[in-house]
Amino acid sequence: MLRGFCYCTLGCPADRSVGEKKPRTSVDEGPSMTELSGYNSKREEFEIEYDNDAEQMLADMEFKETDSNAERELKLRVLRIYSKRLDERKRRKDFILERKLLHPDPFEKDLTPEEKDICRSYRVFMRFSTKGEHEDFLRSIIEEHRMAKRIQNLQDARAAGCRTSAEAERYIEQKRTQESEENIRRLKENSQNGPSGKYLQRAGHFKVEHDSSPSGVVRGPEMLDSCCKDLSSTTTPHGVGSALDIWDVSGFLGAELLSETEKKLCDEIRILPSHYLNMLQTMSMGILNGNITKRSDAHGLFNVDPNKVDKVYEMLVKKGLAQA
Repeated sequence: MLRGFCYCTLGCPADRSVGEKKPRTSVDEGPSMTELSGYNSKREEFEIEYDNDAEQMLADMEFKETDSNAERELKLRVLRIYSKRLDERKRRKDFILERKLLHPDPFEKDLTPEEKDICRSYRVFMRFSTKGEHEDFLRSIIEEHRMAKRIQNLQDARAAGCRTSAEAERYIEQKRTQESEENIRRLKENSQNGPSGKYLQRAGHFKVEHDSSPSGVVRGPEMLDSCCKDLSSTTTPHGVGSALDIWDVSGFLGAELLSETEKKLCDEIRILPSHYLNMLQTMSMGILNGNITKRSDAHGLFNVDPNKVDKVYEMLVKKGLAQA
C-alpha cells in the first residue's frame, strides 16, 4: 500500500493530468468491464488480483542468523514458488491488457446479439491462438451461423408456399418484422408490471432493462444495450427518489457455480463470481486451520472493503461453515 501511495503522490509530473477533463461516457451506457473488474488503469492493478492471497505465505517469514542450512533452503524455495505465482499473475494480466478484454471488441460492433453470444462462448479458446487467428476463427464461425440461418429461413419460406426468391424474401422480412414487434410488445408488458422491470438511472431518466430468459435476468452487463434499444424511455415511478445501477453477474465466469442467493450477494456488494469464490475458499481454509474465528480476522486477508468481507463471512455462517 505504501509503495502505491508513494507512486501516486511522487510520480512523474508528466504522468499527471491536472486540470484535464475526464472523457464523458454516453448516458445510456451501463457499467463498463473496466469498472466491473476493478481495474485501476493508472496503477495498472486490479482490485482483486489473480491468486490474490499469494503474499500470505510470506507474511510471517523472515531470515534469521540462527537459521540452519535446511531452514534457509526451505525459505528460498518458498520465495521461488512465490516468484512463479507472481509470474503467472503477470502473464494473465498481460494477456487481458494485450487482447483489450476490458474494452468493447470492435469485431462485435456490427454483430447481432445472438452472434455476440456465439463469439463470447468461444473466448475460452483465445489463449490457444494469436489475436488475428482468433478473429479469423470467429469470422468463419459467424459465416457458418449466417449460412445455416439463411438455409433455415429459405426452408421455412418453401414450407409456407413460397416458390420464387422474391416471395421468399418477402416472407422472411414479414416474419422478421412480426418477431420484432412481438419482442417489443413483451418488453412493454413486462415494463408495465413494475417489479419485473429493472430501472437504470442515466442523467435523470430511466430505461427498462429486461431479458427473455426464464430467470428474467440479463446475461452480463454487456447485454444492456442489446435488449432494450428499441424501447422508449420511461419516467420514474412516483415515490422513487433515486435508483442505483443494478449489477447482474449471471453472465460472468463462475456464476454457474453459485446459488441464486450468492448471485444476489455478488450483485449487492458488486464483486465478480470468480472473486467471490476466491474469497470463499480463502476464508474456508482459514476457518478450518483455526486462523479465522470471527469476521474481523478475515479483514486483513483481502485488499477490499471490509464490509464486503463481512458479507461473504455471513454467507459462510449461513452455510454452517463459520460461527457468527
